Amino acid sequence: MARFALALFVLLLLPLQALAQTEAAAEAEPVFFEFVPTEGLSLLGSIYTVAMVVLFLYVGWLSKRRVASAEHYYAAGRSVGAVSNGLAMTSNYMSLATFLGFTALLWSIQYFLVAIVLSFLGGFVMISIAIAPSLRRWAKFTSMQFIGDRYGNAAKIMAVLWMILLAQLYLIGQMKGVGNVFQVMFHWDYTTGLIVGGLVVTTYVTIGGMYGLSYNQTLQAIIMGIALFVPAAIILWRLDAGPASVFPPFGYGSLVPEMMAALPSYFDPFSTADGALPLTPKFYTAIMLSIAFGTIGLPHIAMRYFTAPSVRSGKMSTLWGIAFIGIVFFTTFAIGFAAKLYVVNEINPNGMQIAPAEADLLVVVMSQAFTPSWIAALPVAGALAAGMSTIGGLLMVIGTGIGHDIYSTVAPKASDNNKVRAGFFFTALGGLVTIGLALNPPDFLLTSVIWAFVVASSTFTPVLILGIWWKGTNKPGAMAGMLVGGTLSIVLWWTQGTLFGVQLVNLGPLGYLVTGIFSASAAWFITIVVSLATGGEKDEKILREIDRIHGWNDYDPRRYNGKAFPLACAAIALALMVWSAMPDPAFEALEQAQAEPATATEDVAVVEATVE
Repeated sequence: MARFALALFVLLLLPLQALAQTEAAAEAEPVFFEFVPTEGLSLLGSIYTVAMVVLFLYVGWLSKRRVASAEHYYAAGRSVGAVSNGLAMTSNYMSLATFLGFTALLWSIQYFLVAIVLSFLGGFVMISIAIAPSLRRWAKFTSMQFIGDRYGNAAKIMAVLWMILLAQLYLIGQMKGVGNVFQVMFHWDYTTGLIVGGLVVTTYVTIGGMYGLSYNQTLQAIIMGIALFVPAAIILWRLDAGPASVFPPFGYGSLVPEMMAALPSYFDPFSTADGALPLTPKFYTAIMLSIAFGTIGLPHIAMRYFTAPSVRSGKMSTLWGIAFIGIVFFTTFAIGFAAKLYVVNEINPNGMQIAPAEADLLVVVMSQAFTPSWIAALPVAGALAAGMSTIGGLLMVIGTGIGHDIYSTVAPKASDNNKVRAGFFFTALGGLVTIGLALNPPDFLLTSVIWAFVVASSTFTPVLILGIWWKGTNKPGAMAGMLVGGTLSIVLWWTQGTLFGVQLVNLGPLGYLVTGIFSASAAWFITIVVSLATGGEKDEKILREIDRIHGWNDYDPRRYNGKAFPLACAAIALALMVWSAMPDPAFEALEQAQAEPATATEDVAVVEATVE
């Protein structure tokens, strides 16, 4: 079961293993709690897994019958309703690690997770306002295709290359997690579990296209909701949370006094890891720029809007998606809250601590302790559904980006049937390549999902928003912005915020996780400055299209062409870049402690471990 836990560790930003190592150095050797699943849990988890795999493959096979053209394969005939699209957005966005890993994150780092989740939801709000209506009116298949039509084929190819990078950052960990579910449920070795699980999701996405993906993601969202909501309600009830337990997002209010007595720092918005790491206003700003703006730029999220039958349906899809995602996220808060109390009240009094390998399984641990086996096995099914849904969305965007966007550029006279065949081929190829990469994944996958958000915020988001809202954005500006922003998002991550020895992101030990405060700001600044310096967009056909996608029936060259908006954005971006590099007094004590290892406290050791 420990190998399964490792697969669900993808999103952990504060490695719990470091906490365990710090405790092991103490005078008394700690005794760790070890989760042992019952036979009933293992059997029912296997049954749920097989049932879901059969169902997903059957839906993909049925959907193949509806694929009659490229528009059907890549955009589901633009026929996915608002509620279904909202559910599909939910499962598309909620990764396997999010489903179970968020409980361990909240249990460990508390308010840091709140900032991340609110940034996720804030990104969807900005999508519904800033880009969703215009993208739907543009009526293409991907955000890369919009970039190509707006800025030219060279910009489209660059966008597809960035898409492949961030998709792989997202994909490998999810594929590994799905493989581990099969490994644990059927007691296979990791390689066999990975190949079987990876082939299942690759098959149903490839054969069914966007129809199969959309229908399966709708089913997967429902499975995820039930698998998390039902156990959470029972767990809270058993912890004496009262009648409010029936709605877990608000069901733990009566337990707050108990938590305040057990762990007062749980509700402190400016510290985490039991006070070891301060969270400053600058840090929250950086979270928003990295996560919320990254959400706007994620191609597999933007892709959902092209499946809506109308602009209004696309807007409603966002509202439904925000509602469903919010319920799932806030239910994970309730689970994490319950997990903290369970550990403090049930495990710690017996002289045991939670081992790092068990932290991600706290949902299953509590489900087994408080619910019957048929309910306790639900989180396993929910985790598998979450992983498959995210993988499916990313494989579809890879298949569309290469099989349609690039193929149409190389072969502009290709027939509709050939475009569909290209989609089949490149979607399948993307799945097979990801399986191969996941056979021996690199260690940095622990934070690669957040890295994907930083890359998206630094490449796609500026050129999408500026391309929609400012006519002056042109090809040189967009390409320069994507190149500079994308390059910085890679370099600053690897160097933990430094460039040529200069600290460009000064936010303490976790600063490298939110490097979007500099790289995304740089992308905005460069895009605007280069566009202004090169004279702006001159093609009247493109300028007329910008008016059209905003709903105007006439063309006015002055509309969306002023200088106030881009200059204000450039000034704010420059200010954020300077601010990100300025030392933060909140971290001075930590830096001093790190400079004096002989007197460093245990808390500082925990913070040091976060950058490994």
